[in-house]
Amino acid sequence: MHSKLKKSLAFLLCFSMIMTTGAASVFGDDAPADEAAASDDAAAEDTSDSEKDEKEEKTPRTEDEAFELMEEVDSNENLKLYMNTKENTIMLEDLKTGEKWWSNPVDLQTSNAKKGQKNELASGMTLTYASPADRATTILTSKGKGKTKMKKSGKTIEITYTYSEPGITVPVTISLEKDYMKLYVDTSAIIEENPSTVSGKLTSDLAFMTTFGAAGLEDEGYFVIPDGSGAIINFNNGKTGLKTYSGKVYGRDITAVKNQKQATTQKVNLPMYGIVKGNSAMMVVADKGDTCATINSYVSNQNNTDYNSTYFDFEVRTQDEYLMGGESSPLKVFEKRGILIPEIELRYYPVSNSDQSEVDYTDIADKYRDYLINEKSVEDKDLTDSNSLYLDLYGGTLKKESIAGLPVTVKEPVTTFATAKYILECLNNEGVDDMVVAYNNYNNDNVGEKIADSFAPASKLGGKSKYNDLSTYAAANNIELFPVVDNQQFKTGNGYWNMTNTAIRVSNAYAQIPVFDLAHGIENKYYKSLSLFTPASYNKAFDKLIKSYNKNNVTNFSFGSLANTIYGDYGKKAISRENAKGIIQGIYGSAKQTGSVLSDNPAAYVLPYTDYITNVPLCSSKFDVFDADIPLYQMVLHGVTPYSCTAVNGDADLDIASLTAIASGSNIGFDFVGIEASDLKDTKLDRYYYGYYANWVNEAAGLYKLADEVLTPAADSTIASYTVSEDGSEITTVYDNGYKTVVNLEDRTVTADGKTLKLTDYIGEEVIGE
Repeated sequence: MHSKLKKSLAFLLCFSMIMTTGAASVFGDDAPADEAAASDDAAAEDTSDSEKDEKEEKTPRTEDEAFELMEEVDSNENLKLYMNTKENTIMLEDLKTGEKWWSNPVDLQTSNAKKGQKNELASGMTLTYASPADRATTILTSKGKGKTKMKKSGKTIEITYTYSEPGITVPVTISLEKDYMKLYVDTSAIIEENPSTVSGKLTSDLAFMTTFGAAGLEDEGYFVIPDGSGAIINFNNGKTGLKTYSGKVYGRDITAVKNQKQATTQKVNLPMYGIVKGNSAMMVVADKGDTCATINSYVSNQNNTDYNSTYFDFEVRTQDEYLMGGESSPLKVFEKRGILIPEIELRYYPVSNSDQSEVDYTDIADKYRDYLINEKSVEDKDLTDSNSLYLDLYGGTLKKESIAGLPVTVKEPVTTFATAKYILECLNNEGVDDMVVAYNNYNNDNVGEKIADSFAPASKLGGKSKYNDLSTYAAANNIELFPVVDNQQFKTGNGYWNMTNTAIRVSNAYAQIPVFDLAHGIENKYYKSLSLFTPASYNKAFDKLIKSYNKNNVTNFSFGSLANTIYGDYGKKAISRENAKGIIQGIYGSAKQTGSVLSDNPAAYVLPYTDYITNVPLCSSKFDVFDADIPLYQMVLHGVTPYSCTAVNGDADLDIASLTAIASGSNIGFDFVGIEASDLKDTKLDRYYYGYYANWVNEAAGLYKLADEVLTPAADSTIASYTVSEDGSEITTVYDNGYKTVVNLEDRTVTADGKTLKLTDYIGEEVIGE
């Protein structure tokens, strides 16, 4: 009996050990974090040194090995779509090049990332959810903290991401189109458990396939980022100690008013980015949901992994901050109503050349241009022999004066209609025979900082009769004159009221926009804050304005910041940025039907309605993680829609700015005012202190002649190549008609069609080095 008892005990001990080992394997990726961690720790303790060495020396999985596990879902003459339901991965094959684009790194398991980071890198979706009761957000990856169910349904991949902790389920479909892969989300199908209760959890942000096309340590290439003019981030650039890049498409929602002036950065006006690897590339576009998208990018070791990646994040619920009395840290508040963004759609376009040569950022620009023309109805205009000087004139402003010892705010002329006409005559006499002129602050109500809904030239500037004189001169001298109305910030008057026509913040406060002190970045109390005009009232104001223009035979329209600044109204009107986009497009569509449209540095959704573009930036935001600036915006639009650069006379170095503009195929732009800098003091136009026209007429005329001579032969052509020398001193631009320009920034010369032109021959020696 004693012997049998010993055998029985030994059997039970072995059985219990087997069951323990089996139970540990059951948890897998779906195990609770504490249980999974405990299992990992136990396994680590039991692993011998020799086993650790063997694990470290494991050979990374190859693409061919990963490909053997894939199942084909769909194909066409250009692409093939595959999936792996065991690992929840997707692969898109470009049949032109043979390049395989993976949703997750194939060698992930042998990378130096820790388990939590591997979960993030292997995830198909990252969820950020909000806990309104806690004023906090939490980030969860689909691997480790969520469950993923992937299946093939016909020629479509259906994926369901379930997160039990917040009770949120997100369905996603992925399918193949003729020349791209589509990722689509119907946000009405997102399930949230008890979102209206105090303890309910709300979907805040969704990021899909955050490592799609990720590059490893051995890969060579870069990301193309549409920040400002454009920028590139090289793979493995060693900038590990710097902040990763994050750029809100179309800029942040300014209803969330900041207490201090934010850093001055360029806008992301194109909802796309590019990945360039050798002879293959990928362009990714946020086709739907773009108004809530953010582009994120990082390089290897910025996130303690071996990978470089760029991806879109979508903020489907807006958040805001406010300070309670006595609190030093702001509290977060979130949109509590349902998700107002109806759809999210990402498009993945492989990019390659027919001759299998290496691609670069110009090919990314070409692909996006084709997308705009074919998918978004952007008109490819005939721009043969087209080159213009672009001017921004500034009419009137408000200024505080002392009358009978009392401070009074009065309207002051800055550039009268008569002065504007004289400026154009001066330029015309100097040989400028083609101009596009934006006349800002011409309208009586806009000068008074009120909403303008009628054509009403300010009496302080000369009234309608003097404006008509200006308009008649412009029409007779090949000058496109655009009277600009900017209606996004206002004070009560003219039938529009702070209490009823102001956009409401998520925090339920009125959106009041302060003026910040230039030196210290804090609110300048000298000026009262203006209200932010609600998008719910756009149609009323702009419909009346367009009808008034038509009645007065004005056929040129420009709506100022409406072209590049978008925000919602989160009060009872419940207007998201996506709703606002539709309203803005309707306004521009109405204007386009009856005339021509000039847009100021426009966002992509305005481009289909735009005939002329002004103030395109010549640089990016210059973030440290960027490796170089490129004229991406210009490359997309050259030969399609005419554009100008930002005012070169407002730049610290006019000659460098002018030459850089010419290298990017840009028309030259100037800011002009009719009075000297001292007279602009204590007005909101004091930032144009440099713009007194009499100081710049000769330079403007000279630069126009230079640009006209250099750029006209390629005005209707696209940019086929744009390269900068290693030392940055020389820029070579080649157009698709074979025309080439070489700009030398050190010598201040432009060589075009074999002829070298000196900048000093056009603007004189005294400007150089200013």
